[in-house]
Amino acid sequence: MVNVSSPNTPGLRDLQAVEQLRPLLNEVRSTLDSEGHRTLPLLVKIAPDLADADVDAVADLALELGLDGIIATNTTISREGLRGDPEAVGAGGLSGAPLKRRSLEVLQRLRSRVGDRLVLIAAGGIETPMDAWERIRAGATLVQGYTGLVYGGPLWPRRMHKGLARLVRAAGYSSIGQAVGADAGADGAPADAGDG
Repeated sequence: MVNVSSPNTPGLRDLQAVEQLRPLLNEVRSTLDSEGHRTLPLLVKIAPDLADADVDAVADLALELGLDGIIATNTTISREGLRGDPEAVGAGGLSGAPLKRRSLEVLQRLRSRVGDRLVLIAAGGIETPMDAWERIRAGATLVQGYTGLVYGGPLWPRRMHKGLARLVRAAGYSSIGQAVGADAGADGAPADAGDG
């Protein structure tokens, strides 16, 4: 995984611009190939703070270069929607609930752009089984949790698993894989509320 999205490393996020990202990913892919690691999956992790046009550009680049997937998203530098003094939380990226909505939007945008041609890993604001379920139905092949685990404790994965299993059964699926992208239309765009 190539992570060009951490807000805690000065200048790193500048590498998300396609002009800087293309040579970096080309070099990583070339190195993996030349060292006999062609089957090693190559993914790029992006920030939720990218403009929609930049999300599209990264998606197009990932397809062009034959990447295996995209991780959407890392932490956010946005302080939008925080209660109290946003400066009180300090510098750096925020995880968890503050980026839940935007991470989902980025995931939906990626799914509409790439369909099922890339692995899409959802991260950011996944704290409950319903959060994970929403991401899966939006097109996530996999989900990643960190803040949910930190605050949910060591039994959080078990609660997530049990909750997702209930949601899968309630939706009439025999496996969670059948739900991937269920809320996206045939072209990957979000389906109407009455669909799927």
